[in-house]
Amino acid sequence: MKMIKIFGLLLFIGLFFTACSDDDPAPNSDPDTQADPDPDSELESAWLTGFRIETPQGRLWYMNVSEEVPENYDISESIELGLNQTVYSFGENPFVFDGNAKTITKWDVDKTDLSAEPSGILSLVSSGYNRTFAVPAFVSETRAFVSNLQEGLMIEWNPTDMSITQVYQVEPLVSKHDNAQAFDAFNYVWNNKIFIPIAQIAPSICCEINADNMETVVAVFDLGTNTLEYVTDERMMATVIRVPRDENGRLYIAPEQENSYIQKYFNYDINEAPSPHTILRMNEDGSFDEDFAFDLDDVLDIEVFNELAFVFDNKAVINYIDSSDGQLPPAYDDRREIFSGTSARTVAVDLVTGEVTPFDVLDKYDFVIYYNTIDGKDYYINFSYDTEGTETSYIVRQDGFESYTELSSYENAAAQWVDKLWGDQ
Repeated sequence: MKMIKIFGLLLFIGLFFTACSDDDPAPNSDPDTQADPDPDSELESAWLTGFRIETPQGRLWYMNVSEEVPENYDISESIELGLNQTVYSFGENPFVFDGNAKTITKWDVDKTDLSAEPSGILSLVSSGYNRTFAVPAFVSETRAFVSNLQEGLMIEWNPTDMSITQVYQVEPLVSKHDNAQAFDAFNYVWNNKIFIPIAQIAPSICCEINADNMETVVAVFDLGTNTLEYVTDERMMATVIRVPRDENGRLYIAPEQENSYIQKYFNYDINEAPSPHTILRMNEDGSFDEDFAFDLDDVLDIEVFNELAFVFDNKAVINYIDSSDGQLPPAYDDRREIFSGTSARTVAVDLVTGEVTPFDVLDKYDFVIYYNTIDGKDYYINFSYDTEGTETSYIVRQDGFESYTELSSYENAAAQWVDKLWGDQ
């Protein structure tokens, strides 16, 4: 059984089609007089994939544009971007963030041969942005955002002409713990708002845990009023920065893995502190759903919580280590040792009835991480590691609740992005 497994979901959509045989000429045509394909005709589809490899100098990033998701990455056919780059896309254009220069470069893709060239560059330096990573929130062809909440910044920019539209000064993000760090990374555009889950880095190293210093935080930026609010909930102590969605687009707030360590190693009074393993849900207006909270400790015996992968039809797919399968070691500094000798379980938990059933259809992978939704189907970038530590990454499409198609794999490289720029699947 694989150690850490994370899963995703979506309804299966059947595709029915008919096509003429390539060996048969078109009706009422003469095979000897049919014209050759126009070399300048536009290609029907284009897919963008981004990946990185480890080098002695650091992580080297590549971008690939092809007619379909490549089965294996070919560096010779990809564009080398350099160190500390991140690939994203919107519409028909790739966008590359350079963490060293603090720039976003827009690329145009030729529809006849899929060659790609830079077509515009946006510098974030003048805005005060000073981080080495950015996850753009694309709202429309003329409106996108990057956040740097530690500095109190929401930066609006135009993806069409690659210019900064406005820099909004918002309330800076401050951790409640003196020697911990709160930060924003991933974001989710929903119902004319940008939802930004806030991570608390290592909160367990500094404090006695109670309801006054632990809570779940989500920053909500209203796209109508251009204002930001930190929304909090004390029913769960800390959240991860990747947020699962259900089939209706509702966002579910999942526990942080470190919550299990806090419960095990630090001053934690269950009667005074928030729950470590409760699932919360957001409303469309940016508030927490006061009528929904599901404490996984009521139905699972959790030693270490790993991941909430997705929610569908009121069923949450959970990956965790059961206390009957392994115990955390006595010392906090040795906590990671549990992963080297203990298999995790993946289960589906009914959030209405509490029924727990096994979910093991992706045993091949150690990690399954949602990255994008394309034409109504979710795409995941999965990872596995052999006994020698060799990393293999995969791009996987979800065709149904328990149905998946592996589109590509590459050894000693990590896929980081997948999107369709135009065309059919």
